[in-house]
Amino acid sequence: MNPNPMVGAVIVRDGSSVSERVSLGRLKPWGKKVAVFFNVREPIYVKLLITAGNGVFMSSWVRLEPSYGPYTVPAAYGTISREVRPQFIPALIGAIVIVGTTVWNLYDMYKACTKYGVDSVECRLQGAFVVVGLALSGEEDGFKIVSKLGEKFGVSEKIYSVLKRVGVVDDEDNVLRRFFGIFDDVVKHGDDAAEALDDLAEAGVSTEAIEEAVNEGVSLSALKDVVEHGATPREVAEGIQEAKRVVANHAFDERITSNGLLYVVGEVNGYAVGIIGDSESEGLIHILLRHVWGYEMTSPKKPVTDFWPLGQKIIVNGEVKQLPMVFDSEEELMEFLNDVLKRALENSEYREEFLKHIGEGKNFKILVDLKKLGMHVDGIDVVRLEFKFEKGEFVLKTAYPEKGNAVWEYNRYLGWGVKK
Repeated sequence: MNPNPMVGAVIVRDGSSVSERVSLGRLKPWGKKVAVFFNVREPIYVKLLITAGNGVFMSSWVRLEPSYGPYTVPAAYGTISREVRPQFIPALIGAIVIVGTTVWNLYDMYKACTKYGVDSVECRLQGAFVVVGLALSGEEDGFKIVSKLGEKFGVSEKIYSVLKRVGVVDDEDNVLRRFFGIFDDVVKHGDDAAEALDDLAEAGVSTEAIEEAVNEGVSLSALKDVVEHGATPREVAEGIQEAKRVVANHAFDERITSNGLLYVVGEVNGYAVGIIGDSESEGLIHILLRHVWGYEMTSPKKPVTDFWPLGQKIIVNGEVKQLPMVFDSEEELMEFLNDVLKRALENSEYREEFLKHIGEGKNFKILVDLKKLGMHVDGIDVVRLEFKFEKGEFVLKTAYPEKGNAVWEYNRYLGWGVKK
């Protein structure tokens, strides 16, 4: 029998006072992690407590909000060891599921989660909430502790070495304030982000230039990708800044949504039409990353990429492709796109396309013929706009040129071609 068995408990409070302490019994020994899934029915606060011998792990108080729907435990988290049901507040918590897995697959958990502490991570998935407590002390088993504004973070030695090498962490293991953006991205994306950061530094990119781009909403992995295709971090940061200024100047409203900051540029039958300005997966940043700088252009999942012609040089497979210059900057491109959007909303044919998709909740495309809008741009004849109706708003997901003698397309399997 283990002389120092690991014992766990979940402390629950529904206000200022503790409502219940739910015993988890004996758990795995030190050097393992314990995942605790909560099936939460009402908003509460919980804290995970693990003790073994003289060692103690305690997570911070975490406010849990209910997520409606069934919860499941992914196979990657290991075998469920038990399910515990609270005795005194069953109305608040349906069940607590305990999962024990080894420390070696901790990184998979890190990539799936959003909040990190000295020895814990917190995740929301499929209607449940999980706090993962790693039963380690100090810097055992390859983990280092770094501080950001007094908050402690546990990182692997691999990630720690990268952060030290590029100067994100000082000699006392404090994260430097001027590199908070880089550190937050590494915390969020784990090994992938650290590897991208290391590669960018190896390529001679300064940590300051990387931070500038990251602060504009570009992940380290995305930045590495577009730099490999010929862009520079400074071009990326300044291009996004220019585009944001244009969109903000033309927007008549700004709204915080679940997807990010929405710039409202028009309306259809009382429904707002807008573009997300701070997400690399959609909207303004996505349009520039993918259709100006070539993000994921060689991915088998996205084998075809159409480019806005800004005279940029795109590097792919060691070869340089010089694209035509129709727009001289990201600012001019965004002015053009804003004009296309507003004119399309005034056109009865295109407004009807919006009306067809009210309440639909899936992406739909509108192929805008510039001639029908009274617009002429050398080399571009048709622009593709993709929207999705989300919570009473039409959100622009992406936009790129569909046809014209200045419109170049890269196909991962066929190479370059003009879309005349």
